[in-house]
Amino acid sequence: MAAETGLLNAVMTGIVTGSIVALGATGLALVYDIAEVPNFAHGDLLTLGAYAALLVNKPDTVPLFDVLATGPQQVGVAGAAVLFVLSAAGVLGTVYHLGGVPALKGRWWGVDVPDGLALGVHAGLAALVGAGVVLGAPDFGAALLFSFVLLGAIVPLLESLVFRKFREKDVELALMLIVSLAVAFVVRFGIQTIFGGQIRFYSVETTLSFMGGQLDITLAKFFDFFLTNEGLFVSIQETRGGSSVQLLVMQYAWLELAVVAVAAAAVAYAAHRWRRDTAGVVGPRLAATIGGLAVLAVGAAAFWGGANGTVPDASLLSTRIRTSPLRLGIIALALLMMSALHYLLQATTLGKAMRATSDNRRLAMVRGINTRQVMMSVWIISGLFAAIGGVMLGFLFSSITINLGFNLLLAMFAGVILGGISVYGAILGSYVVGLAMEVGIFAIPGLSATYRIPVAFVVLLLVLLVKPEGIVGGS
Repeated sequence: MAAETGLLNAVMTGIVTGSIVALGATGLALVYDIAEVPNFAHGDLLTLGAYAALLVNKPDTVPLFDVLATGPQQVGVAGAAVLFVLSAAGVLGTVYHLGGVPALKGRWWGVDVPDGLALGVHAGLAALVGAGVVLGAPDFGAALLFSFVLLGAIVPLLESLVFRKFREKDVELALMLIVSLAVAFVVRFGIQTIFGGQIRFYSVETTLSFMGGQLDITLAKFFDFFLTNEGLFVSIQETRGGSSVQLLVMQYAWLELAVVAVAAAAVAYAAHRWRRDTAGVVGPRLAATIGGLAVLAVGAAAFWGGANGTVPDASLLSTRIRTSPLRLGIIALALLMMSALHYLLQATTLGKAMRATSDNRRLAMVRGINTRQVMMSVWIISGLFAAIGGVMLGFLFSSITINLGFNLLLAMFAGVILGGISVYGAILGSYVVGLAMEVGIFAIPGLSATYRIPVAFVVLLLVLLVKPEGIVGGS
């Protein structure tokens, strides 16, 4: 017995789409909110991140750089030296943007340290990253790391060489928009000049060892859910060569599900009480983390406890979710990046300075905040998110084109505006846009995937008619 895909599958696909949109929209919102730049070049920065990874993953296909290749996906000593220098320069350049030579001497650390120690730490980190890229090449992880550090150094140049000049002249927002469009064309056609206009592909080993077997992270996995009188059945299948292979069937009686739900609620409540009673001792974040791990442990035990079941012959209700480890990994990576940004914004001195600059840049300057460092930090973070988003977008779509990031730009802006032009709003808005794109196509019969963006903008207009400041705007 097999289930058919339905609303739940559309929601799952929407979450994956929203995660990709959020990776781009987060950097876009930071620049828009703090640096006051509606950066229409941001989509092309995602494209730049995707193409930059090719220097590590497929160096023999990159014009000019291919002369240093010694074989398919291989470079010689000279090519390895170039990759090492570019990677190390990316790390040092990123730090340099935070305040020039004084930043390399540790002035951005927030504590007094000897100049030699700070220089040594930065040089050591740069060498470590460079060695990691060279030794890891041509693996996808090394390519992702290379793109990450390279864009962290390149993207802030847009602020120092272009946008800052116009901001110092107090130009109108409309002119800044035109400037960003000009930068977008320069970046896009610069990429095309270097790499050419043909479609490119990553070469990635997708089969991994998993639980004594082999797992292909790109192959579709089908999660079938069956509700019966006896309880819930979950079947996991994989497509191989046009046929489905049964991987696992789990069976849960209604009583088991009730016990697990009560146990998870009890653990969560106990963690909440412990967090409240011991906040001054262990700290609320530690208490919340321990409580969350306890709830996950209960859920994991229940999950594996239902293994070795059988697919029922009939069911009251059934549905199917089609996904893959790659798609789940993109969701996890997006959540990890956004959690790191949340920690930066809420628990660090730099984050507090960024929030103060966002509220009132002139007042922040009067209060002694180094707003130039804040601006550069914003562009660095934007570049890092663009690198991750671009590389994962190219991996997910299995192809890299010159319009890769630009095609997602409208969705990113929709997420930012829908959220109220703030970082947290952009994250929430991105997932709303992703869900609207996928659920809208599912809910309206006859619509093809071509209409995904228009459906998202219909939702955007409806929300803004009710709440013009966006979902979290004005909060």
